[in-house]
Amino acid sequence: MIDLIEKDFGKTLAEDFETILLASYTDLNSLVNSNIVITGASGFIGKWLTFSWLYARQKLDGRGKILVNSRDLLGLSKLCESFGDSREITYLESDIRTIAIPKSFKPDFLIHAATPASAQLNKDDPSEMLSTIIDGQKQVLQQGIQSGVGNILFLSSGAVYGTQPPDMRLLNEMYVGGPSLTSVASAYHEGKRVAELLGNISAEHGSLRFTTGRLFAFLAPYLPLNTHFAAGNFMLDALENRNIEIRSDGQSVRSYQYGTDLCIFLWALLKRGQSGEAYNVGSDEPILISDLAMQIKEIVNPHIDVSFRKNGVEQISSRYVPDISKITQNLKVQNRYGATDAISRTSAWWKDSKGVFKQ
Repeated sequence: MIDLIEKDFGKTLAEDFETILLASYTDLNSLVNSNIVITGASGFIGKWLTFSWLYARQKLDGRGKILVNSRDLLGLSKLCESFGDSREITYLESDIRTIAIPKSFKPDFLIHAATPASAQLNKDDPSEMLSTIIDGQKQVLQQGIQSGVGNILFLSSGAVYGTQPPDMRLLNEMYVGGPSLTSVASAYHEGKRVAELLGNISAEHGSLRFTTGRLFAFLAPYLPLNTHFAAGNFMLDALENRNIEIRSDGQSVRSYQYGTDLCIFLWALLKRGQSGEAYNVGSDEPILISDLAMQIKEIVNPHIDVSFRKNGVEQISSRYVPDISKITQNLKVQNRYGATDAISRTSAWWKDSKGVFKQ
């Protein structure tokens, strides 16, 4: 089967799907016999979850069915059907605020991954961002209750913590900081906080289980390379033979989790996460933005240069690195890939694709 998947997805992803299956075997062996809803299925995380579940279902001869939802499913159906029987896949194209799970589909689990991680939308129309997150969450919870779903995994963000104190090496789930309410740029951050609260209220007063994954930063195939993600921007520059320009002093600190580890963490959360609890999802391996750029240059395209452009404005370095001990210790998962591996594997996938996989 790996040969067939490699034909449609490339060697790197074929290997990644097998790694996820082996590492998450106990969780997926059960989940592939359950009916699952994934919202935001055509996004970066949605694709990883959808494809890794379909791969596991095929390999383990699972009996479960999947419903994938997105505002735009163009192109996703063809890739999904690479894994086998398309009759086991239901496609539902809609805004998350109007999602309606068909009565014929009886879900056991729901992963809510449908939120635009768009800095541009957050800047241009913060009210729309808030509505998408909060009203979307209300609709998802209502649909979950009506359809009888037992477990909901909500994909939140490390942004709910607000600014990480510079002297705090790792952000843990007990930190009670928050985004600034005087800044309209906090719409995404505060929306996620409210969405978490709505889910926990529903779980406390209803029959469903609600678990939250607070996601940090990632670098893997399907990550958009031309948006506000620094790692993606640097990767695109290197792949297109352009010099990497860092628009700061490069002293901000981030961490990057690879797609296989992301899926392993999320499948564990869906199956075994504690209801009413939030878990950080990401890497606790810090890296300076300047070092990230240099690693991408050295691995992807040694012939380009790295420069800095501060725009004449004083730059304030920031830190955004999670403490992941809660999920690693409680659910017995671990990161298998570091930032260097993430760069190498993502680059290999893009180079092998020759543009076929570009979204």
